[in-house]
Amino acid sequence: MPTPTLHSRLQALRTGRLDEAGQRQLLEDALAEEAHSIACETADHLAYALLDAGRPSEAREVAERALAAGPDFALLHTLALAEHAMGDSAQAIGHLEQALKQLGEPQEDALRVLRADMLEHLATLCRQQGKGLRAWQALEQAASLLESLGDHAGWLRCEIALARLARELGDNTQSADKWLTVIEIARRAGRAEDEARALLELAEIARDEGHAEAEESLRQEAIEALVRARLWPELARALFQLGRARSRRNAVWQALWLMLAQEGPMEGLINAQAWLFMREDQKAKPEAAQVAAAVIAVIEKLPSSLPRHAEIHRMAITTFLGCARLQGIHETEVTEWMEKERMRSEDGIIAATMKMIEAHDETGAWLFDRAAFLTAKPS
Repeated sequence: MPTPTLHSRLQALRTGRLDEAGQRQLLEDALAEEAHSIACETADHLAYALLDAGRPSEAREVAERALAAGPDFALLHTLALAEHAMGDSAQAIGHLEQALKQLGEPQEDALRVLRADMLEHLATLCRQQGKGLRAWQALEQAASLLESLGDHAGWLRCEIALARLARELGDNTQSADKWLTVIEIARRAGRAEDEARALLELAEIARDEGHAEAEESLRQEAIEALVRARLWPELARALFQLGRARSRRNAVWQALWLMLAQEGPMEGLINAQAWLFMREDQKAKPEAAQVAAAVIAVIEKLPSSLPRHAEIHRMAITTFLGCARLQGIHETEVTEWMEKERMRSEDGIIAATMKMIEAHDETGAWLFDRAAFLTAKPS
């Protein structure tokens, strides 16, 4: 039977009053007195602390020291975490399987949460090791547990992982079914962000399967959900993807408008500009030079420390000079021409280009609720 001093030191551990040296000594004393539960709890606490400190090999040694005296599902899980951190996924999978077997099918909510966490971790490792079927089984079990616990966020996380795993395994039908489940859960929980991303994934599947009308419908649904979620950068990407997939210039113009309003991203602006003005006759139009000037103005406002800033800036300038040349402007006259046509940042070229796009729209109808964006006043 453990001595009173072991219990008092364990209480000190639980309340954060025992330093690393004290924890190591408590572990040794508990093992010496064959107080297995105290040894495992101490080892688990110490191993987690070592993991957090970036010392996984020490965490592994501590866990193995206590487990030599007998199994403990929590400590087996911690050992697996340490092995994963060290890149030993095969060993980690084995110890997670042992932990799950020892834990069994608990009735207490706290232990069911732990089981779900272990199953998700197991799925991640199995996926990395190419064990797709076992990863699928673990994720489905975790999803079922989290659903029964009313953990919508966790349930969604597992269903999303299942949808992606099915796609990786080449099963678009199963993937689509899982994305539909994600949409159902997301709508029930009021999670427009997850709904929108699932709709975009379904659109990609529809594209791969050659269902163009379904793809367009799904992208439009996703656009509406992205507005509800106030995910403006993703909305701009979705508009661009819709325009590119269906050759809809109005969608790309609106994507460009949104990116100008947000002052980025750089690559998105460059891509939208390039798509709208691919041909020489398109680049010769006055609006091509105006858009190019607005893109330069945005890029020059962004921090030069951003990845590829210098490269993209050069690309934007080259594009602008090409547009100027097609309009008969010599390189030596460009600065004067920009000033005359009010195409500089200080002339308000970004706002002017947004107004030009509003007037330029071919359909007169916006594919998203522009008023919602303007009301949100995103930074």
